[in-house]
Amino acid sequence: MVDGMDAGWNVERFKEFTGADVADIERFKQMAGPSIRLKRGDIVRRQGSSDPQVYMLISGWVTCSINVGHGARQIVKVHLPGDLVGMPSIAATTACDTIQTLSDVTMGVVETTAIGRVFAENPRLAALFFLVAQQERVLLMERLASIGRTSAISRVAALMLELRSRLRRSDAAVDTAFPAPLTQEDIGDLTGLTPVYVNRTLRQLRTEGVAVWRRGEITITDHSRLIDYAELPQRAERDISWIPARTE
Repeated sequence: MVDGMDAGWNVERFKEFTGADVADIERFKQMAGPSIRLKRGDIVRRQGSSDPQVYMLISGWVTCSINVGHGARQIVKVHLPGDLVGMPSIAATTACDTIQTLSDVTMGVVETTAIGRVFAENPRLAALFFLVAQQERVLLMERLASIGRTSAISRVAALMLELRSRLRRSDAAVDTAFPAPLTQEDIGDLTGLTPVYVNRTLRQLRTEGVAVWRRGEITITDHSRLIDYAELPQRAERDISWIPARTE
């Protein structure tokens, strides 16, 4: 379903992370054209499709995954409202990944020409995009380290903490319980674990009173122990005073 652009969509995560002001947010919103509405489980676009689009995620959750043969996939990113989805593919002639919905979603289509205008006309917003891209790179580096060098329980704990941290950027009230509409298969495709190991790991966290992931919701009951299990550094956000002020 395609309709006009929604007015009340969530850009708080982008604003809180980058320090974007009202004018930056308005420019950011203006990049999106008509919005599309999709149901849970829909494919937005497939890996290898030509002329890949970029999207603004207005509401809902989506995954980006890479097919690795024999019907297997590796989820490389879970996107939350306020994210730009599909950006890596603007460097390629075909889509680098498959985008699939985890819930009902609304997405705004972003033309590459609109992104080009940001770099030509709004250096401050372009710098904020650069900052977000570097954050994405750090998350991927940590995911790679986690999958390659840590235990099953460390991988799942790190994923729980990552989702909580990202959700808190748009809602500071997020604390010990928050939505996470991923199946155990999705968790396995994110962490490189089989469904059997995912089930065993979630049961261990639940039995030890550390965290519960059930029916699309995570409840953290021992935050300190979850951090210990994750084996990854918990970072404070970097100061952004180096980004130039608006000159308009």
